[in-house]
Amino acid sequence: MDEQRALTLFDLADQYQWIRMLGWSEDELRQVPVHHQATAGTEMLNLANFGGTALGVSTNAGGGTSAQVRAIPNLWVYRPEVPAPLWERLRELADRGGPSGYQASGKFGEVGESTFPP
Repeated sequence: MDEQRALTLFDLADQYQWIRMLGWSEDELRQVPVHHQATAGTEMLNLANFGGTALGVSTNAGGGTSAQVRAIPNLWVYRPEVPAPLWERLRELADRGGPSGYQASGKFGEVGESTFPP
């Protein structure tokens, strides 16, 4: 881990709607460090696909061309850094495809009866 303080889910909650949709307390969010680069040797989850698609999002609200699309950054979470109950909740969400970023129930944001938060 870096010498400087790692980012946590709490730090990113204003940037990613799905984090707020978890319904976790601020304290719980602060207990989950996230990293933009993966390291080998430990169990980890990439939360980049949570909240929508990994294909990217437009950089302008009116749509755009493929040249205006940016990739969603990786958000790696390492098991040894996260309290066991929170790790299990994240792992279960990852197994289900993560929460939709569109307040919809489907894995890819399709509209349906919402079952989130779990």
